[in-house]
Amino acid sequence: METPAGYGVVLVTPGNIHEAEAIANALVEAKLAACVSLLPIHSIYTW
Repeated sequence: METPAGYGVVLVTPGNIHEAEAIANALVEAKLAACVSLLPIHSIYTW
């Protein structure tokens, strides 16, 4: 497996906290992510 040339940030919107934790655990266990942060998102915006 090749080492990536750089770093990246990926943002996803899971359906619930359980799905978010499952994705995070899978990424870390597969060594596809060294760290995963789960955030409570509170957005205010207009279209």
